[in-house]
Amino acid sequence: MTTTRILSSTAVCLRQRAVNLRGFCSSAYSLSHIGSAPVFIPDNVSLMLDLHNRGEERDMTPLIITGPKGKLQVDIPSFARLDLVDNGKKLEVKVADSEVKIQRQMWGTLRSLINNQVTGVSEGHIAILQFVGTGYRAELLPSGRQISVKVGQTGTTLFDIPEGVTALNPQPTRLVLEGIDKQVVKQFAANIRALRPPEPYKGKGVFVNNETIKMKDKKVK
Repeated sequence: MTTTRILSSTAVCLRQRAVNLRGFCSSAYSLSHIGSAPVFIPDNVSLMLDLHNRGEERDMTPLIITGPKGKLQVDIPSFARLDLVDNGKKLEVKVADSEVKIQRQMWGTLRSLINNQVTGVSEGHIAILQFVGTGYRAELLPSGRQISVKVGQTGTTLFDIPEGVTALNPQPTRLVLEGIDKQVVKQFAANIRALRPPEPYKGKGVFVNNETIKMKDKKVK
């Protein structure tokens, strides 16, 4: 009986220690399986590994992704393996050893990068900005390569539109950005948003896509 109680106490201590190591959360770890999900390749998109321009210093091989909207590139590390299955309709991303930390970390990231580029060259990426507030507005200048933004300031701020990004201004309070490179489109939208991020007391600011904020009560002195 004594032995049984000692073993039970030890098990409780080990279980409590595991909970403490996980911080405030007592639930089990949930591993991401994004890397093992296949990338669906449309019929009008082609993939090609450019072995002639392989980077010897970083040990990377460029993957050229071509579609109706343009061409993009993703650098593939040497530990990654790409397999086309289902008659070229799916791309599986694998790593040499999933027990190696850096390979496990980059597995899902690499799959997401490839998927974003495939979507970009076939459909494109869009960011919709809403300007909420009195006098808040954006204007596409006649040159078509600059945007004038006014968000509660005495003057306006000019933004140069990055290469490969097109802008539409259907309303003074609405701006639509479109391009094939998701990183460029989203980063440009974030730069404009940083000029006046949404604030939680009056709900004013620059909102990107379906962004929402939780409103707070006004401060009472």
